[in-house]
Amino acid sequence: MTPLLPADCGFSPTVLSATISSFRQARAYGRAAVQDAPALPGYKVLGVLGRGGMATVYKARQLGTKRLVAVKVINRGLAGDGEIVARFRQEQALGARLRHPNLIPAYEVGRAAGRPYLVMELVEGDNLDELLGRSGPLPVAEACEVIRQAALGLQHLYEHGLVHRDVKPSNLMLTTGGEVKVFDLGLARRLLEPDAGERITSQGQFLGTLDYVAPEQCTDPHAVDIRADVYGLGCTLYDLLAGRPPFARPGYESAFQKMKAHVEAPVPPIRESRPDVPERLATVLGRMLAKDRAGRFADPADVARAVQPFAAGAELAVLVGAPAVPAA
Repeated sequence: MTPLLPADCGFSPTVLSATISSFRQARAYGRAAVQDAPALPGYKVLGVLGRGGMATVYKARQLGTKRLVAVKVINRGLAGDGEIVARFRQEQALGARLRHPNLIPAYEVGRAAGRPYLVMELVEGDNLDELLGRSGPLPVAEACEVIRQAALGLQHLYEHGLVHRDVKPSNLMLTTGGEVKVFDLGLARRLLEPDAGERITSQGQFLGTLDYVAPEQCTDPHAVDIRADVYGLGCTLYDLLAGRPPFARPGYESAFQKMKAHVEAPVPPIRESRPDVPERLATVLGRMLAKDRAGRFADPADVARAVQPFAAGAELAVLVGAPAVPAA
C-alpha cells in the first residue's frame, strides 16, 4: 500500500523523488562503508556514524557485554602513513588515559587488518557544527553553557599537561542528556615537550582549523600554550552566537586572508550580529579573542567561570535533534 502524504506536507513530487533518491544513495554508501570495515575481534559492526579524511567511525556492539560502542578505524590506504598513524596512536593513548565527564573516554585500542582502531564510548547526540547547520545560531544561555562545559573538559587536558589545538564546533558533541563532550585529540600536545609536535608533524605544516586558530598558531604552530585553546573557545562561542566564526565572511576566503585576519584584523563586534548578547558577555568574548595571548583568560577554567552567569536557565537537551530552521 502506498503511503498517503498530506497535501500541505511541503514536498513536490520532484523534491520527494530527489529525497528518496538521496536516502537510497546514503543507505547504499552506508552499506559500502560497513563492508569496508575490517573484522574487529570481539565486536560486530552495525553501521557508520561518520567518515573523515583520516578515519571512519562505526557503531558496533561488543559481543561479550552487548554494550554499544563507537569504533574509530583509520581509513584503508592510510595505515602506512607514519604521520597519520602517529596522530591516531596519540589519540588512542590520550583517550584511554583521560577521564572526565566532558571528554569522550576510550575503552580499548587495537589493530585489525593492519589498520589501527580505537573503541570509544558511544555518544548519542549531535556535534555542534551539525546542530548549527541544521538549526542556526543558539540562544545566548545555551551557547554559553556549551562553552562552559567544553572549557571544563579542556581544563582537564590542561591539568594533565596538554593543549588541544583544534577547538571548534565539529569537535564538540552535545549528547541527548545535555552534556558537552570534547573529542578528537589527534593534534593535542604536551606543554612541557616543545618538540613533541615535530615528532608527528613535518616542519612548516599547519596545525589546526583556520576559522578557529589563535594568532600564534598562524605564525608558529608549535609555540602554543593553553591560551590557544581559549582563543579557539572564543571563535566557537562567536560561531554559536552569530552562526559563523569571526572571519568566515566575504574578504576572508583564502587561507592567507584568514590567517592574516586572526593575526591583525579586529573581530567584528558580536552585537552587530546578535544585539541580544549582553554587553558584559561581549566583553568576555573580546577577552577570549585577544590578539595578544597575554590579554586572554589564563586557562579554560577562567573561561568557564566567566560565562557561567550567562548560562543560567540553559536547556541543552532540547537542542538535540531540534528541527531545521526553514530557509528564508
